[in-house]
Amino acid sequence: MTNKVYDAIIVGARCAGSATAMLLARRGYRVLLVDRDAFPSDTVSTHLIHPPGVAALERWGCSAR
Repeated sequence: MTNKVYDAIIVGARCAGSATAMLLARRGYRVLLVDRDAFPSDTVSTHLIHPPGVAALERWGCSAR
């Protein structure tokens, strides 16, 4: 086993966790993101993204437009 050091460990890789991990990593933090489900998952976690969320995704470069 390799000992690794992380600045942040985020549990839950859905909407909030994955966005938080991405933003921290972009700022240079060493991030570990863990989730109990395998990817892809059949669990639907978001049915709707409100306009402020769409704007945030566009700022982060994640828009589908």
